[in-house]
Amino acid sequence: METTNRHVMTGSWPQLAILLGGDAMVFVAFALLGRSSHGLADENPLVAAVRVALPFFIGWLLVAPWFGVFRPQPSLRMAGLSLGAWLIALPIGFGLRWLQLGRSSPFSFALVTFLTVAALLLIWRGAYSWWLARRG
Repeated sequence: METTNRHVMTGSWPQLAILLGGDAMVFVAFALLGRSSHGLADENPLVAAVRVALPFFIGWLLVAPWFGVFRPQPSLRMAGLSLGAWLIALPIGFGLRWLQLGRSSPFSFALVTFLTVAALLLIWRGAYSWWLARRG
């Protein structure tokens, strides 16, 4: 698929689906890790994780295309673009979370959220970019 906005995506629909699916799994994994580290088991863990992850994933989806992270990139470039996009998406995610909960979150939660999701995104997107490069 090619679009007139070079920043959004130039690649195939399957690549876009893989990137979006992998990104969604990163945000759900972040939420599952957080809930388990706090011993929260009051409801279905997957439903709770999706509820926690959703504001951050929406923020990511609003910002990431403008950084070009949905097009094939070399691994190091993908890492830098993903970190930049996440840095901008994080406050949007917290704003949406504030709307969802009706209260703000502590700075420590913001810091852990940033670092955890950044690490997971770097691992996932770096590995995918590396794999695409190896395929030729």
